[in-house]
Amino acid sequence: MFGGHLGQAVRDGWAAVSTDGGSGSHDLSRVKDGSWALKDSTDGTLDWNLLHNFASRSLVDQVKIGKVITELYYGKSPHHSYWNGCSTGGRQGYMIAQKYPYLLDGILANVPAFNFVNLVTGEFWSQLVMKQQQTFMSNCEFEYFRSKAIQKCDMIDGVHDDMINDPEACEFDPFDIVGDEIQCDEKHVYITLEMATVVEHILNGPKQVPWGPIFHGLSPGVRFKHLANISISEDGTRSQNPFGICESWMKNIVLRNPSARLDYLDITSYFGHWAQVNYELGGLLNTADPDLSALKASGTKLLTWHGIDDTVIPYQNTIDYRKRVEGAMGGAHAVDQFYRLFLAPGVEHCGDGIGPVPRSSLQTLVDWVERDEAPEILEAETTNAKGEAVTRDLCAYPGRSKYMGLGDANRASSWSCVGGTERPETLLQDQANERTGRILGGLADRFKGLGLALSIS
Repeated sequence: MFGGHLGQAVRDGWAAVSTDGGSGSHDLSRVKDGSWALKDSTDGTLDWNLLHNFASRSLVDQVKIGKVITELYYGKSPHHSYWNGCSTGGRQGYMIAQKYPYLLDGILANVPAFNFVNLVTGEFWSQLVMKQQQTFMSNCEFEYFRSKAIQKCDMIDGVHDDMINDPEACEFDPFDIVGDEIQCDEKHVYITLEMATVVEHILNGPKQVPWGPIFHGLSPGVRFKHLANISISEDGTRSQNPFGICESWMKNIVLRNPSARLDYLDITSYFGHWAQVNYELGGLLNTADPDLSALKASGTKLLTWHGIDDTVIPYQNTIDYRKRVEGAMGGAHAVDQFYRLFLAPGVEHCGDGIGPVPRSSLQTLVDWVERDEAPEILEAETTNAKGEAVTRDLCAYPGRSKYMGLGDANRASSWSCVGGTERPETLLQDQANERTGRILGGLADRFKGLGLALSIS
């Protein structure tokens, strides 16, 4: 990703480096192609050397070589070094945080694709559900369910903005709209019991009775079109059309056959293959070790944000990891000293969607590392359908944004963070002193939004 990412980094004054993951085929034109992981497709032999490159080796080499080249060119070592990645780049950042944190001073690892084997295998669940129910729903039909979920839960945060701020608090039941008549694909469609069953299974996620859910489903309000996409032929026949990365993973790594027919999979074979690939590759690719003792000892800081409306990597995957780290590392406050997480309502994969997107998270990380300014919020912004600027302060997990009921909801100053990590009194007092000016300025901004004047002396 030399152009879009490194170009901006260089313009901002950084020395920057990127890697193809060590396989020689990870350029953007082949981002969905996992055939590189097969050494021999005729007998299904995996190329373990390239898999190790992808998992960790190439990343360590990248950092070390990048530092050497920078020092040779400038005549001195970089004073600080940072990681900046999203999705697979997020997983890679966590790999470094777990195993090699001393290589860097700060790690910005957004929307991390850790728990990798379960994530990519679980992305096929929507397709399997439709096949099992023999109900292949169109994007339009799925979109109706999504719109009804948003309609029910949009106001949880106190503002009508077509976003669900807290999906865990959303009690949407897809069976409530069975019988509704809608216009889809140029014809009248009735919402059926079978459709509601498909949606329920996708929201609940993969289950293997009696052990319960083994990975997350989609949240109410998230678009189905990436994972539950189908093909519709000229004669109206509907069939599976899996997400490209998932399809390639299933054929090349799970089934070890690039020509495999995924529509032959049933529940039993699906979970059987899942268990096998997790046994073989989970330890190498999952990158889900909650022991961040090395990160804590190194002094390196880890910062992550994840869009709640992510269509391919459920945000709950990141929350689960954070909770496991808290359990292993002494609780939320202790973990906040070196690792902080922020959730972005309405934001899809790595920045799409209608929600405000973090714009200066790398600078926030730099300030944390070099100025010891631990972030309680991430500033985020976007432009709505009317062309209006929308700003929001994303709250450090587990905090959530709540509209204060006063002022323009498009302004960050009209929101506050609730339910965050409890801080010791001395720390809270220091933060209160530092933020007094910001709070008073926010009050003035809210009154200004109401057309009122506020004088503070």
